[in-house]
Amino acid sequence: MAEAPDLASMYHAKLREAYYIEDKLKDPDIVKQSEEKLARLLDDAEMQLNEMEYLAGDEFTMADSMFVPVLARITLLDLEEEFINCRPKLVEYYNLVKRRPSYKVVIGKRY
Repeated sequence: MAEAPDLASMYHAKLREAYYIEDKLKDPDIVKQSEEKLARLLDDAEMQLNEMEYLAGDEFTMADSMFVPVLARITLLDLEEEFINCRPKLVEYYNLVKRRPSYKVVIGKRY
């Protein structure tokens, strides 16, 4: 803030937002709702992947590039057993995606 005092108000706003989110994460009801919402999203993806190789067809698209970080975050949090491994088509899809050179460059280094 000393180097850029004109950004102080933005910094404080972001800090308040971070504290708000941290408080929400302590609420078991909100955590449960979030887990249920994630499970629904993954169930929808599982159904979609029963019909095609990728989320929007037989080629990797923007839909996949936006969904893969969700799977990577689940992996990072060591929640694969609960959220990914119980969905066979999602497991196939995630293994397919992890073999892509772009995955290895962008995400694979971190996981």
